[in-house]
Amino acid sequence: MAMRSSDFPELLDTPLRKIFFLSLENSRPEYQRWINIVETKRAFEDDLRMAEFGSIPQHTEGSTPLFEDAIEGTTKRYAPLEYVGGYIITQVLREDELHGIMGRMTEGLRESQRNLFEVQAYNILNNSTTATTTRLQGFDGLALLSAVHPNLGNPDTQANKPTTDVTLSQLAVENAVNTMTAWTNEKGFPVFHTPSLAIVDTSDQFIAAKIFKNAMRYDTANHEENWVKQGPDMNGISEFIASRYFTATNQWFLLSEKRKHDLNMFIRVHPQFETSIDFPTGNLIVKTRSRLFTSFGRWPGVYGSKGF
Repeated sequence: MAMRSSDFPELLDTPLRKIFFLSLENSRPEYQRWINIVETKRAFEDDLRMAEFGSIPQHTEGSTPLFEDAIEGTTKRYAPLEYVGGYIITQVLREDELHGIMGRMTEGLRESQRNLFEVQAYNILNNSTTATTTRLQGFDGLALLSAVHPNLGNPDTQANKPTTDVTLSQLAVENAVNTMTAWTNEKGFPVFHTPSLAIVDTSDQFIAAKIFKNAMRYDTANHEENWVKQGPDMNGISEFIASRYFTATNQWFLLSEKRKHDLNMFIRVHPQFETSIDFPTGNLIVKTRSRLFTSFGRWPGVYGSKGF
């Protein structure tokens, strides 16, 4: 439906002092700080899970050595989804509007695209305990957060969430780091996943600042050093994002650096903007379009709790 002059009579008058349309500057995008952005030129991308080799056994002279086969797991497909929106303005409204707002409408579409990218990125975290669709499942068929992630090469399972969800606290973070330190690869070898970033809800931003920014612990009267921030081996967590895109309060996540986790945004088409004039009506038609897909394959590198 087109926007007509009768819908915006105030814009046809001049005494207006100020119009609040995109009047405030936004901060830089959140999602770019934590998600892996992958440019793709294909209709879909596939990732494959494989298990490493096991331990090298002792060899008896003259006997046949152990030749081990690699284990192939499942694939994960990333197929970009299409997002399209826009608006229509009548020729009369474009001619008679006196404040230049109609000329700024495309800026509004740009903000809508930016919000889309944030929402789609955070879809991974907001649905981290849901596995109802393949998009929300990893290689193992489970949600991002699980206490029973199976391995390919051995019968053990691993957890990247507490047995019972807990809210953000100094002790909860310490337990999370200990769990991440104990993770192994598919064959049970130790792997190294050091958390470098926390993502919390805005309602927990002051608690997060106390945990990740203080040189000393805030929850004790003994003036102990804050080893969460400093790290037992200078590998602490000192950065956090107070997300405005969480759909559940009190959830929180610890992430390894980007190259160590598998939270991905595949971008097939960056936001495009097209305009045209409809000849019979003179209406201005503006459209924006993008194609992207966010999901994950491997869970290591991410620890989280949905709170309660």
